[in-house]
Amino acid sequence: MTTQDVIQKLETSNQGIQVILDHLDEQLADIRQDPRLNGLMDDLENLFYVYLKTWLKNNTEIIAMLKEEKI
Repeated sequence: MTTQDVIQKLETSNQGIQVILDHLDEQLADIRQDPRLNGLMDDLENLFYVYLKTWLKNNTEIIAMLKEEKI
């Protein structure tokens, strides 16, 4: 796998992560209906959000490093 292939895969991953982030509230709507999770959903949503943002940030940093090395 070339550096360009890795960059492309990370960029594709970032696009998918961004779609999930953009629709996180919708995706958690069914879980929010579960009475057993009453009071936990805000914490779970924040946890998912921070996890995805961290993943996105790390991918972006790796892409930048790979592009810098490639020059």
